[in-house]
Amino acid sequence: MDIQDSFILTGIFAGVAATIAGLTFQLLGHFAVRHFGDDDTKDVAGVVGFRVSAIFGIACGLIFAASAAYLIEAKRDLQEETRLIGTLQYLVANADGLENKAEVRENLASFAERSLKEFQMAKGIGSADRVTSNYLGDSCRGMIPSEGDEPQIAWAKNEFQRSCSKLIDLRGKKLIGSREPLVSTPFWAFFAICFLFLAFLFGVFALTPINIAFACIFYFTTGITGAIIYAMSNPYHEPGKVDPTPLRALLQKADLERQAE
Repeated sequence: MDIQDSFILTGIFAGVAATIAGLTFQLLGHFAVRHFGDDDTKDVAGVVGFRVSAIFGIACGLIFAASAAYLIEAKRDLQEETRLIGTLQYLVANADGLENKAEVRENLASFAERSLKEFQMAKGIGSADRVTSNYLGDSCRGMIPSEGDEPQIAWAKNEFQRSCSKLIDLRGKKLIGSREPLVSTPFWAFFAICFLFLAFLFGVFALTPINIAFACIFYFTTGITGAIIYAMSNPYHEPGKVDPTPLRALLQKADLERQAE
């Protein structure tokens, strides 16, 4: 199952689950209104529902926007990581006279391959972080400048270290993001409470087919919205995992170049 299929299935499941939960609380609300309500109940429910829905909508909108920005940033970080790996590969490949050239290229290739595998693992990024980071560290240490280097080698090593520093920062940022999602438990508690409370308030209306249909549309779309927020706020885990196509394409290109040598 690819990333897109997983995302679609998660959204549908969340929409159906929210619809079932919403209808359940709507029936509970209808039962409560019939047995304990009076002539003012519908008016009070309307006032309260309007205010709760406004707060709920604003909060979801803000979190949705923040999650979308977070996902875009994660995609840009992946593109930057891919660019830096490509830069390192170029510097090593064109460093004629580098004594440990083969070793550095092997460590760098292993790092890139492990990084791609992390995206493909079920546990997501960070499942093999120590091994992957070791390969990156070995690559960086293998290109430390020394006083006896030729000018061309010295330049390549200095540029390599600059790109290594950026790549290490990106990796640290990625590992932290993989362990701590952007949206935490308090928001989801707020999301569930507001949603179920609004569903309960829908019980003041008659259970006609058209009213139930409108309510189900609200429940289903709210469930999908929650699923989208969850996915975008977790770009290193299913179902919203970032597509590693740029990194995969770089590795395929590197393999072709090695075969041509």
